[in-house]
This record gives sequence, C-alpha cells and structure tokens, in this order.
Amino acid sequence: MRILFFSGTDKSGRSAFRSYYILQNIKAVKTTSLIYFIFCVIIRVIFFSYHISSQTILHISDYDYANWIALFINPIFYILCIQFIKRFKPSYKFQAISQLLIYLFALFIIINGMRATFFSMYNPRNTMVTYMVALIIVGTFYVFEYYETIFIALATGIFFAVMLPFYQQRINELVLNNLASLLLITAFFFISRYMFSYKADNFFKLKAIAEKNLEIENASLAKNEILGVVAHDLRNPLAIIKSVTMLMEMDEDMSDEYRENFQMIKASCDKATSIINDLLETAQNEILNEFKLEKTELDGFIKVIVDEWLKNKKGQINILYHKAGRPVYGYINKEKMQRVMDNLISNAIKFSGVSKHIDISLTSTGNELLIKVKDFGMGIPDDLLPYIFDRFSRARRAGMRGEASVGLGLNIVQQIIRKHNGEIEVSSSEEHGTTFTIRLPLAS
Repeated sequence: MRILFFSGTDKSGRSAFRSYYILQNIKAVKTTSLIYFIFCVIIRVIFFSYHISSQTILHISDYDYANWIALFINPIFYILCIQFIKRFKPSYKFQAISQLLIYLFALFIIINGMRATFFSMYNPRNTMVTYMVALIIVGTFYVFEYYETIFIALATGIFFAVMLPFYQQRINELVLNNLASLLLITAFFFISRYMFSYKADNFFKLKAIAEKNLEIENASLAKNEILGVVAHDLRNPLAIIKSVTMLMEMDEDMSDEYRENFQMIKASCDKATSIINDLLETAQNEILNEFKLEKTELDGFIKVIVDEWLKNKKGQINILYHKAGRPVYGYINKEKMQRVMDNLISNAIKFSGVSKHIDISLTSTGNELLIKVKDFGMGIPDDLLPYIFDRFSRARRAGMRGEASVGLGLNIVQQIIRKHNGEIEVSSSEEHGTTFTIRLPLAS
C-alpha cells in the first residue's frame, strides 16, 4: 500500500474516489451525529436524575450550555445527511456542498471534545482525553484530501490557541498546553493521511477487481457464443456423413470389410455428436441463469428413464430400481434432469463389467430427496475423486470396454443439479464401485 502522507491519489481515478468517499463521509456523519445525540441525552438524564451541581464539575454552567447546543445541532446534521444521501449525485457543486457539511461536523466534533477538555480542569494539558478522542474519531472515520486535512488541523490549532487563555492565564502553561495540542494535531494529521491511503488503496483495488471481473464475464459470454455457433454448425456435416453412410450400408453386395468400416464411421459420428452436445450443454448452462422448474412426481419420472434404458439395451444391462415406497415430489426441469440421469447411468455402465448390475434408488429424508446411482465396477482412485466434477477433468478415464471420455459429462451434471438448488456427491472405492448421490429440495 502506498502511503500518501503529503500527496493525493493519482489523477486518473481521483474523481471517482472523491465521489465515493464523500458519500461514505456523509453516511459516517449521519451515524456519528446520531450516536453523539444519544450520548448527550444520556448525559442530560444523568445530570437531571442525580442533581449534579457545580461542586462536582468545574465550569458546570459552560458544560451545561455546550450540552444543550449539541442536543440542538446533532439532529440538524442527522436530518441534512439523510437528505444529502437521498439526493446524492456526482456533480462538482453538490460534492462541494456535501464536503462543506462534513468539514463543519468534523470541526464541531473536535471543538466539542476540546471544550470538554477545558471544562474538566483548569489545566487542559492534564486532561486532554476528550480532545484526543475527538481528533481520533475525525481522523479515523472521515476521509479528507491532503489540503483538507491541513485546513482542519490549522483551524483546530487556531481555535485551541484562541480559547485557551479564557481558562489558563499563566504563560508557561499556555506554551505547554499549545505544545500538547500541537502534538495531538500532528498525530491526527498522520492518522488521517494513513486512513486516507488505506481507503484509497482499497477503493482502487476493488475497482480493478470489478473491471477484471467484467472483462472475464464478457470474455466468457463471447467464448460461449462462439462455442455454441461452432458446435451447432459441426453437427450438420456429421449428420450428413452418417446419413450417407447408412444409405451406402443398404447395398446388399457390400463386403463385410466395407460394412465394418461403415460401422466405424457411424460410431465416430455418434461420438463426435456426443462431444458436440456436451459442449453445447456446457455453454448453455453457463449462459442460462436458471431453469424453468415444475413440480414432478419423481418415482414415475425415474421409472420411465430406467425402462427406456432397459428397452434400448435389451439383455446388455441390468438396472435395479428401488422405489421410495410413497409419492416423492420435487421441482425439476424434466429435460435437464433426464440428461443428468442418462449421464450417470451411462457412466455406471461404462465402468462396470458386463455381469454387474446397477442400483438406482429414490428416498426422502427431512426436507430433501435423494437419488442414488450405484455401480459395482472399477471404482475411482482416491487421488482422482477431488477432480471428478472439473471441466475437462484430469479424472477422465477410458471405460472398461475402451469407451473414450472428454471429461465434460459430470461437470454438466453438477451445473444442472446446482441450478435445481441441489448438490451432487460421490463416494467410491476401487474395485468395489461408485455411488453418486443427488440431493434436491423436497416439494410439499
């Protein structure tokens, strides 16, 4: 952090920082004036309740008079601050008037602390606590430019020097008291400049972070748009290749070698299309802030998905579905949630042996519902588990039958679940299988 004891901020950001700190100063004046008013009321109540007399406090009449002034002036500052905050605008004229209000209140606080010092004893040098507290409050809570701090310091020193002879006449005490006041004012100056430097540094760092975040957001949106366009345009030629391949396969005179090559072409087209769909899904999930959710009975929803898998993979897989035993409702986007279930079931098949089955269960507990997809296959090594949901995850591996993985599927699943206000967890043990648990809010 650059300490600006004898200089201001860089000109490039000075205007924005000035607008920011003036508004913060007004808010600080509003809070301080309210606290000071409450403090004065408490003092007034104590005076009234305990009948504090002139024998208790020196200059009690002056102190009483100062207390009434504070009780009258603080609400004025408080009301003015409320109006200034409501009407605040970054124009130079408005800021100048606002800063004048802040100067006046800062001097009001300091002078009242100074007067309390004078009222306490005949020799202010021995009891400058209230004066010091007032200077610390102004130096800490309000932000002033270099020349503004100099102005307040000079005004404070001059007022102290002018008022002191009314309470102390001896020359040596006048000199010593003014030296003590100068020491406090010097401390106030450096405290004020340090707080100015700290708040300026914090402001410009936050501003830089906000600008970088905006750049990142714009770059991300542009990237997603380009990704969506490219991926969408790639699907058309792949569909044409696959269609032509299927037409050529209809030739009855085709040799087995050619037919096998065409099967490889179709499989490659399907794999490429799957990757493109994952890319499109990733881009779409980042662009959309939320999904349209509808109340759905989950038992029937999952049963349909399981039946489709059993039908399409007839005899090739064995899925055991365990119902909840009663209707379980949740708010879901059916299209997105089907993609989640398809992805998890596909992964379970990919990493399970041919003879292994897959368990899917639906349960509810408390205010949430749980969907579990469990396989009994090769499992996930412990060192890869933390990365399983990363995009283009380093945890991606080929399946037990050589199926390739891009590393996007589980990341997409996690994005979808989070936009359902839920979470997905994974537990796994090598050679004993993997369990994915989806937690979603339970609908009444």
